[in-house]
Amino acid sequence: MSESTILENKGLASIGQDRRGPGRPAWETVTLIIILLAASVLYVWGLAGNGWANAYYSAAVQAGLHDPVSYFFGSADWGNSVSVDKPPLSLWIVGLSVRIFGLNTWALLLPQAAMTMGSTFLIYRLARRHLPAYAALLSAAVFATTPITVLLARYNNPDPLMVLLMLAALYAGIRATESGRVRWLFVVAGFLALGFLTKQLQAFMVLPAIVLVYCLYVRHSWKQRTAALAMAGLFLAAGSLALPAAVDLTPPGSRPYVGGSTTNSMLELTLGYNGIDRIMQKDDGRSAALTPQEFQGDASDAGLFRLFNSNYGQESGWLLLPAFMVCVVIVAQALRRRSAVTPAFALGAAVWMLTTYFVLSFMGNSIHSYYTASIAAPLALCVGIGSHLLISSPKSIRWRIGSAAIVVLSAIFSNAMWQLSASYPEAAGRALLMTGLAAGAVLSVPAPFTWVKPAAAWLGIASLLVGPVACSVLTLSNPQQGSNPLSGGLTRSPTSLSRFLDGVKKHNPAAVTGLAIGITPSATVSEYLRNAPPGCTWVAATYPGQTAARFQLDLGRPVMPLSGFAAMDPSPTVGQFKELAQAGRVCYLVVQPEQLTVPGTNAELLAIHKWVTENFKAEQIDGVTIYDLDG
Repeated sequence: MSESTILENKGLASIGQDRRGPGRPAWETVTLIIILLAASVLYVWGLAGNGWANAYYSAAVQAGLHDPVSYFFGSADWGNSVSVDKPPLSLWIVGLSVRIFGLNTWALLLPQAAMTMGSTFLIYRLARRHLPAYAALLSAAVFATTPITVLLARYNNPDPLMVLLMLAALYAGIRATESGRVRWLFVVAGFLALGFLTKQLQAFMVLPAIVLVYCLYVRHSWKQRTAALAMAGLFLAAGSLALPAAVDLTPPGSRPYVGGSTTNSMLELTLGYNGIDRIMQKDDGRSAALTPQEFQGDASDAGLFRLFNSNYGQESGWLLLPAFMVCVVIVAQALRRRSAVTPAFALGAAVWMLTTYFVLSFMGNSIHSYYTASIAAPLALCVGIGSHLLISSPKSIRWRIGSAAIVVLSAIFSNAMWQLSASYPEAAGRALLMTGLAAGAVLSVPAPFTWVKPAAAWLGIASLLVGPVACSVLTLSNPQQGSNPLSGGLTRSPTSLSRFLDGVKKHNPAAVTGLAIGITPSATVSEYLRNAPPGCTWVAATYPGQTAARFQLDLGRPVMPLSGFAAMDPSPTVGQFKELAQAGRVCYLVVQPEQLTVPGTNAELLAIHKWVTENFKAEQIDGVTIYDLDG
């Protein structure tokens, strides 16, 4: 029997098998516990330093504490003027934590750490069904220490929940394929519908992998497969669209304006701002208008190597190349019907990885660095699969040269990531590179002893893991706040995102500081605003969303974020604002003059500012211009 036939039979026969056996050795359980404990330390050490983290979401959680309508719709304030620009599922979960433990950093961020721990364990469980213990544990360790995973486990963006739900969907999808039971497809649909209620269409990047492996490997006729997928698809559509339908069918006067939309519609938000607009190039958007020319390249950085550059490399680029090459091997084996790993599991991980990689690499300029969180899970699974292929590969010349090439190229690319920032010691980087090259050299020749090959393989793998762990540890020493947290250290490139945001933290340019991080009111300004009449629905109105959020968190009273997160939403209109001000429902307008000069600022906001300046007297409080609308 040929080697390829053995591999094929071994892979196909393993569908549905659980390699856990009757019991696990003690070392496996101990190692898993160590990984989870180490991850928990990374996720909570010095957590209080992040303060309100993303104040935009923290203020929305605060609003939900005061009003059930705000809680349900994810309103940015409990006057319910406008919602955040994402669905509210993540806010609902964090809101429960805050109701129990109070509004503080730990209550806001510990749920994120817990969800990431859950994802780490789920990766182990999923991989362990199809891989040896060492490979499953490696997958868990890789995910747990990927810098973007560590960063967002300590932050209140919705991504940790989305990743957990995508992983759960893949787990259920592979169970559906193995067992042939349609009910598992409905479990998939349920998890993805919840993922949609977390970050909308981004949660569906795992869907092509689930559908493909089900179509290829489930033991049903094509008619049965099509019918099962169609029923599950209808369930997914119904579950996903339930909240958008509920929002859009609610009278506008009984809910907040849908933040991020132009027509006060959550369906439009899904397809536009959080959908097509994220994929298509938009060089003339507000981000471009706010970015100084020296930080704007001549063209978009979209392309195959985007995720390796100085803006994204530290987040998830350390092991991206070996994971990508493993994907190529998996796809090649699937096309040739050969597999040393369960085909449904291996192809599912590879297709998820490739789908995410190409979407992130070629999407428009609206990409944020933390979007790379969606690739960390499939990357970790592929690295685990790759370790198994590397250690258990046949002794043929083709496999030896291929394995050595992967290890050597991975070491070179990992060293390139190490060079992105001066925060990493150069001597350590050279030592890791030489270690990786040496491991590749040993793998390329026949081993004189049986222990040499696995020892060289693990030496190469260990040298690749140092980079992301070092980056994650470095992340702990850099408190993160605002809309775009970053992993690792300040990059060497003077035109990188980290350099730009380093200037933003120092209020240069001030307009971006207000948008990306927010302006916190001084003690004098806070004291002045707290004297507002108690009958005001909104103690003040200001802009953009991050600044309004910081005012609200500081004052403990609703603050209206005029024109939504980026001061681009047409809400409220100048007519609506006039009515609210004349009725005494808005007490003050706090002016952020830098924001008014940015191209793309909503016309309604400019009209509101014009009306207020023509009809009310300005006061200078600690250098801040405030209009008393009640007076």
